[in-house]
Amino acid sequence: MEQQVTKLEKLIKQVPIETAERLVFLSVSKGNNRAKVKNIRTARLEDCLEWLRKELKKAKDKQTYIRVDVVKTIEECTYLELMRKLSVVTRNNYFRSGIAFDKKFNTAFLAEELMGNALIKPSANHRVGFNAPELSFDQKNIDSYMKKKYGQTLKNKIAQRKFYVFDTQGHYLENGEWLTLATQQEQAGMRTVDYQTLPPAIDEAITQGAAFLQRQIQDSGQFIYGYYPTYDYKLTGYNSVRHFSSLYALLEAQEYLKQTEELKATEQGLDWGLANLTIQTEDALYIKEKAGSGISVKLGAQALAVLALAKFQVITGNTKYEAAINQLILGMERHFVDEKGETTHILNENLETKKKFNIIYYDGEAVFSILRGYAITKNPQHLELAKKLFDRFVAKNYERYHDHWLSYATNEILLYLKDKKYYEFGLKNAFENLSFIEHRDTAYPTLLELLMAAIKTTDQLKASDDYKKGQFTEFVSKTDFWRLQQVAIKRAVIEIEKGVMHPEMALFMKRPDKIVNGFYTRHDKFRMRIDDQEHFLSGLINFYTYFYTE
Repeated sequence: MEQQVTKLEKLIKQVPIETAERLVFLSVSKGNNRAKVKNIRTARLEDCLEWLRKELKKAKDKQTYIRVDVVKTIEECTYLELMRKLSVVTRNNYFRSGIAFDKKFNTAFLAEELMGNALIKPSANHRVGFNAPELSFDQKNIDSYMKKKYGQTLKNKIAQRKFYVFDTQGHYLENGEWLTLATQQEQAGMRTVDYQTLPPAIDEAITQGAAFLQRQIQDSGQFIYGYYPTYDYKLTGYNSVRHFSSLYALLEAQEYLKQTEELKATEQGLDWGLANLTIQTEDALYIKEKAGSGISVKLGAQALAVLALAKFQVITGNTKYEAAINQLILGMERHFVDEKGETTHILNENLETKKKFNIIYYDGEAVFSILRGYAITKNPQHLELAKKLFDRFVAKNYERYHDHWLSYATNEILLYLKDKKYYEFGLKNAFENLSFIEHRDTAYPTLLELLMAAIKTTDQLKASDDYKKGQFTEFVSKTDFWRLQQVAIKRAVIEIEKGVMHPEMALFMKRPDKIVNGFYTRHDKFRMRIDDQEHFLSGLINFYTYFYTE
């Protein structure tokens, strides 16, 4: 550890500070518990460094998570001034400064402590993605954490205090080297990537993300659905769509990583789904799930089951699920799609209409899965079914939904049917929403998925005779093709920076070792659901294989 301490001293001396005194925080976790955070305030830098030397010598275990933060700036605030600062934060867990409750920092919390212990909460009226969080202190959580950290509470005197809002320069110890963390506001306290470091960062994220998702498969073949990691709370709401979609993404990752032994657990997941989530008729198969309103048979689940089973066969060459693929597609044709291509989204256990429309995803999933099934079955009825559905999408202007599953479906149908209206549909689905995609400031992995499928569609377009004859110029130019790829690169950076539970953030959660390097949604209580893993993995795998291996 002596060598690491020497390196850290050099880094700390380079940190520009605007404080009269030196203030340093040290956060340490062994992985199976939340980090213990200590801080020191001294007049001289040498005294801070000596304190760090003594503390770091205690942390010798290679598995230990270690982070050091140097306070750069401090701003004194009244309670009302602090509440104003919180009121302008547009998303939960996006307040990126620490808060001290006294001038001497005897009671002080890093930004990551505030988030990792939910010390700041959104209002009861907050709905993720729909309105502002209206942040305020959570008195109960503050008292609970203060009792553990300091052995005492504030005794409900928050409003009478002055506060000291501070920003830090963080350093995280990784593989024997100190990683300097970001200071720009939205990424403060986390690592960053640039275009040069993006390829290895994505490869590592896929490797670690796949391992996280693999760990969620239980011996039965069913997943642990997910966590709110602040308190290691297991999520409820398991459903059939996400069971099969997560297996599909895991298969993509196993193919990318060239894994074989890991396929056994994925196969067990497929077997569990077919054994526990199906209704069998004479010659058709349907995916069911128990809901509060009784049994639901969802078009989306039907589709994702086909997608996962087909992917397994393509990777392994094992045809054990081919009969199920045929029966699931037959089930879609019989009860989910009418003669005009209109869909019904949810049936009851008697295969009667329960809900005509649920979510736009189901339609794109259906076409994409049928076409992946067709690649195996070569049954012309399957291609005709996909065409009937897609023609309805075009007629009803479904490109206005800018959906990633529709983007996948467009690219897939163009492998078989080079129809001009399909190209136009795919171009509109992506380009008419490109500004939103480019400027979205949070991790949003389905946007990367949409872009990668759209890029592959444009590659098919550029190779087509119609494009070579000068058609489609009213929709796209060579500059547009270039911009599409640039936006995809920008989105990949955002997904890695803001979507991976890097260890420098994980150590502030209740069980860092359970959630480290998984994918999460910060503004939804750091939610880590299996379908979050699915979308990040699919988007990043498609990005990496397109830009760096093909």
